[in-house]
Amino acid sequence: MLAAGLVLTACTGSSGADPSDQLPPPSPLVVPGTAPGTASWAPWPGALHDARHSGSITTDGPTTGALRWRRTLEGAVTPGPVVGADGTIYAASNGGVLHALDPATGADRWTLDSGHHGGGDLSVSPLVLPDGTILWSTPGAELLALAPSGSVLWRQALPGRPSSPASADGHRVYVGDSSGAVSALDVAADHHRLVWTVTTGGVSYGSVVTDGRGRVYSTVDSSLVAVDDGGDTAAVAWTRDPGDEITEVSAGLAPDGTVLLGTNGRREWAYHPDGTLAWTAPRTITYSSPAVTASGLAYVGDHSGRVHVLDARTGREAATYQVSGAQVWSSVVVDRSYRLYHAGQDGHAHGLDPDGRPLFDVDLGAPVDSYPALTADGVLLVGARDGTLTAIG
Repeated sequence: MLAAGLVLTACTGSSGADPSDQLPPPSPLVVPGTAPGTASWAPWPGALHDARHSGSITTDGPTTGALRWRRTLEGAVTPGPVVGADGTIYAASNGGVLHALDPATGADRWTLDSGHHGGGDLSVSPLVLPDGTILWSTPGAELLALAPSGSVLWRQALPGRPSSPASADGHRVYVGDSSGAVSALDVAADHHRLVWTVTTGGVSYGSVVTDGRGRVYSTVDSSLVAVDDGGDTAAVAWTRDPGDEITEVSAGLAPDGTVLLGTNGRREWAYHPDGTLAWTAPRTITYSSPAVTASGLAYVGDHSGRVHVLDARTGREAATYQVSGAQVWSSVVVDRSYRLYHAGQDGHAHGLDPDGRPLFDVDLGAPVDSYPALTADGVLLVGARDGTLTAIG
C-alpha cells in the first residue's frame, strides 16, 4: 500500500547552485507503506545506524525542539554519537576522548582518552556490538575494543587512521582507513582476528558500507571501490571514477544493491553491483553522506542548503526540502514516520514532518558537520564544531 506524503517546502535564502543544476519542483513523494528502518541489536549501534547507512530508526523521533540536555566536550563533535542497547550514548570528540554518557542527563559514566588529538576530515563513530563491546577507531592508527565498563579489551593496528567500523552481523567487522586500505576482522567476546587487508590505491575519507553478503564498498579519492570478501581473502572487484571531483563522504547502500557515491562535484552517482552506472542526478557539492532507507529512498544534503530525496532505484528526485540557505554538511536521519532531521552550517538543527511542515528549529550555536543519531525514546543527538553535544526531544 502506498500513501501520498511529501510536497516541496518553501525555500528561503540563497541556493548557491549553478543555474544549470536548478531543479524543477518535484511532484509529491509517494511515501512507502513500509518502514524506512529495520531493527538492530541496539537503537543506533553505528554510524548512520547500520552497515548500509540507512540513517533510519524503527521508533518515532522528536516532534518538538525541547532541550533535554547539552554537553560541551573537549573538541569538535565531528564524529556522530551512537546508542547502545541499554541507552548509553557513546560520543567521541576531536580531542581524542570517547565518552559514555547517561542518556537522561548527558553526564559521563566513563571516559577514555586515546592520547591522540583528532581533527582532519574523517567523521568517525564508534560501533556497539551485540554483546555490548564498543569498537572505537581512535585518531591513532588503531582500532580499540572496550568492555561496556570502559576497560580496554584489545587493540588492532591498521595501515592508516581508521574511519567508522561497520558490521552487518556483529561478528565480521569491516573498517576502512585514511591510507585507502579496507580490513576485515572476526570479533568474539574474548578475542579477535585480523582476517585480511586490501589496498584500494588511494586516500579515503569515508566509512565502508556493506549488507553482509560478501561485498564491501569504500569511497577513495574521487572513486567508488567495490571489494569482494572471499572469507579468508579479499580482492578489489571494480573501481569507478565518474570524474566529478573528490569524494569526502561515505557511500550509501540500497536494499536492492544499488550503491550511491557523493562527490564535491555537481551530481550524485549510483552504480549497480556489477559496476555499471545505474543513474546520476543533479545537486551541488555534498559533504553529506547519503542515508538510504530500507524502503529505497536516498536522503542527501548539499551546499545549496537542500535535502534531496531520491528514488534509489532510478535517481528520480522524489522531493526536496529547504528551510534555509545554509549548507548541509551533516547527514539526514529519518524516524519510522518519515520525519527527517538534519543540521546546517548556520548551527541550526531542524525537524520536519514528511509533508515538509517544520517541527522545530533549534539554534545549537556552532556549525554542524557530524552524523546525528536518534534514540529509541525519541531523542535527537547532534554534535557541533564547538564541542557541544545536544539532546533534543
